[in-house]
Amino acid sequence: MSPAVASGPIELVVAYSAGGVSDLMGRNLAVNVESGLNQKMIVQNRPGAAGMVGTDFVYKAKPDGQTVLLARIATLAVAPNLQKVPYDPAGFTPLGLIATDPFVCVTSARKELSNVDAVKKVLAERPGTLTYSSSGVGSLNQFAVLRFLEALGAEQPLKAAAHIPSQGEGPALTAVAGGHIDLFCGNVGPVMPQVQSGTVNALFVTSQERIPGLDDVPTAQEIGLAELEEIVGWSALMGPPNMDEQTVTKYVAALDKMKNDAAWQQFIKKMGSEPRVLNPADTATFISNQQALYKEMALRMGIKK
Repeated sequence: MSPAVASGPIELVVAYSAGGVSDLMGRNLAVNVESGLNQKMIVQNRPGAAGMVGTDFVYKAKPDGQTVLLARIATLAVAPNLQKVPYDPAGFTPLGLIATDPFVCVTSARKELSNVDAVKKVLAERPGTLTYSSSGVGSLNQFAVLRFLEALGAEQPLKAAAHIPSQGEGPALTAVAGGHIDLFCGNVGPVMPQVQSGTVNALFVTSQERIPGLDDVPTAQEIGLAELEEIVGWSALMGPPNMDEQTVTKYVAALDKMKNDAAWQQFIKKMGSEPRVLNPADTATFISNQQALYKEMALRMGIKK
């Protein structure tokens, strides 16, 4: 007899270090999914190579439902379009999208760049003088800024502003808050405290609706940049290739139960994310579209590692 999910604790791999946003989401997810499965789920942090170590670990695991991945956009949609990765990003078994992470683009409160029109004016009158930071070349932060500059009319976004990479999103945001860098785009959760404290100006968010806690910050659509709504981070629960349908169905039922839980929804929103649980088929389509989006952007803009 083959159980739908094998016995024993399930390992939920978080491909990043403990204490970060992915880790917090993974631990909350584990509590909810294990309740739905009626089976213990343990979070295992397997960081390394910007998330690729843990991602590859799950890709090579047995497809028995005992090892699953909290997948992130960086390892499944962005990195594979910029470098060789040890796994097939399209080969995982989708169990369900969990949440999307809107971006917020900010400028230093110490600079005369308090709105999108001011940024556009600098691009037009003093091309190449604007500076921006990110967590590295080819990072989602960089893609977000370049897509923003392109939406403002920059034909060659890579040349329109000077990229000054930082050792992570935290240092990049700090550089903007200190007035050393002009522009940064990042996930709402980590950036929100700086906006609320007034050390940075929030230009817009990429969510479809305004975000609680940033009620005065317009959406991209409100300021005529609706195309930037495609720039969001996301998390999904994924399994190794070739998981059987019965096992997948068990996970789907657990996620369906979770998505209606008020406490879970509140947790996700508190992190600056948006609850968005999708079934496996819709998850596969969503991720495939994201992979195609970043492949096209990398080629069009000439982004290379």
